[in-house]
Amino acid sequence: MASQSVSNGWAIFKPLYWFFGKCMEGLLYAFNDKYFLALIVFTILTRLVLFPLNLRQQKTMAKTNRIQPKIQKIQKKYNVNAITDPKQRQKANQAMQEEMQALYAREGHNPMNMGCGPMAFQMVFLMGIIGIIYYPVEYILNIKISEYQDKIVDIINFKATGTNRYLQLDLIRNISEYKETLLANSAKVGNIFTESSIAKIEAFKDGLNFFGIDMSQVPTWKGIIVIIPILCLVTSIGSTIVSTLIQKKNNPAASQQQSQMMIMMLMMPLFSFYISFKLPAAVGFYWVISNLVAIVQQLVMAKFFPPKRNIAREMVENTIERRSREESIKKMKNN
Repeated sequence: MASQSVSNGWAIFKPLYWFFGKCMEGLLYAFNDKYFLALIVFTILTRLVLFPLNLRQQKTMAKTNRIQPKIQKIQKKYNVNAITDPKQRQKANQAMQEEMQALYAREGHNPMNMGCGPMAFQMVFLMGIIGIIYYPVEYILNIKISEYQDKIVDIINFKATGTNRYLQLDLIRNISEYKETLLANSAKVGNIFTESSIAKIEAFKDGLNFFGIDMSQVPTWKGIIVIIPILCLVTSIGSTIVSTLIQKKNNPAASQQQSQMMIMMLMMPLFSFYISFKLPAAVGFYWVISNLVAIVQQLVMAKFFPPKRNIAREMVENTIERRSREESIKKMKNN
């Protein structure tokens, strides 16, 4: 019954766990088993991979902002909400939608493509990160523990609880206590626990220490480990504020609406602060580094890829494309 309550990850994400595990294995080798350094570099690399998607998202938002006055003009023209007669309202709404669709086609804009790709990829990356944090023995140290999970639970008398459902983290935390028992019963679990594999787990445990913080532990209000949730909250709020200020600067017309959305935008930092007390400190540490890198990325994009420049480029590209279409139509008619 205890083994049934032990989490072993989602099967759909296991290929991702394997891939990220191989990446972390290489980084740990490069940084002499310093887990926090490997996680920092890994986080930076994943954010760099997402950078082109973030640029695309900004470009999409710039295009939306550029045609927003035209959309508002069409909405004002039909003023559907002011029409009381249901049939007239439906007719006006249909005409408005047709004119807006013509505007989208003319401007080469798809309102359904609002640049959600980066967020989706970040969620996938986060699942991969959580996987290698919860199951490092399997995916980073390459010790095939999942095949013998039930027997290992019995051998070490592992008791799964609400906050301690992860067998691999428990093995790492208490490897000095379990060492002799695992070596004595290694034959029962395919001889996966040898002096060499135990040494790998011990080295990994030592690398989890970050200035006195054990990254495998779940943060509490006691001790220095509480700094992880606090930094998670502060950096998340910082990223939100930087993003909001940049958007206000580039799109003053939306500043009032963004002010109204500020409370909603602060919900995510508060949520991450709460969740960081439920997960190992390594997850919160990943969020901290990810937030810091996100702030740098936003500042870089604001300076070197400003939305106003994107808007101007979009206007030129759309003008050239529209004239090309018009010329093609004229040639077809003449022929």
